[in-house]
Amino acid sequence: MKNFTLLLCCLALLLSCGKKNNDHKSEKPKPVLIKIGYYPTFHLPAEIILNFNEKYLIFYNPVSYSPPPPPPPLKENGEKRSIEEKKEYLKYIDERPELQPFKINLSQNDIERIQRISDSFQSEDFNDKDLKPGIDGMSTNIIILYSDGKLVQINPMNSPNEKQQALYGEILDLLIEKNTNKNNAIILQKIKGYH
Repeated sequence: MKNFTLLLCCLALLLSCGKKNNDHKSEKPKPVLIKIGYYPTFHLPAEIILNFNEKYLIFYNPVSYSPPPPPPPLKENGEKRSIEEKKEYLKYIDERPELQPFKINLSQNDIERIQRISDSFQSEDFNDKDLKPGIDGMSTNIIILYSDGKLVQINPMNSPNEKQQALYGEILDLLIEKNTNKNNAIILQKIKGYH
């Protein structure tokens, strides 16, 4: 009888362990990292990396900053550029400042804001097939790494669907809320203006 009771206890323990493992396996994978590239037509690109596990967000420029040079002086009759043209050039440069990369720590509430959107993605939200690129606008590229090791790349170009736009828009709003740099504020508002 003792052996039977011991055997029954071991069997119950094995079954409960097996059930816990199955429960863990059936859990839906969560995003652990999201990278979004914003590539506006008439402004410099910017990228964001959001790490869910370590709760931080990085904002940076994936290319080196190189503003266009001023227009050359007119050669006809030795004329120089007008003051208006010089002001126009300076305004152009002011609207395209150098991005200052930065890292911000995120709260659990910030993480949950993004997870609510990413958890709502369905299979069609990962599909970027048969998209026709727009002539101008802002092209986007979204990469999501999940807890099960699956890596998904979504390239909606200039035509993100509603959930894709909600995801990158929410992350952009989070950046705007937490940004403290004047140059980055200009860049973020330009990017936000594209959608």
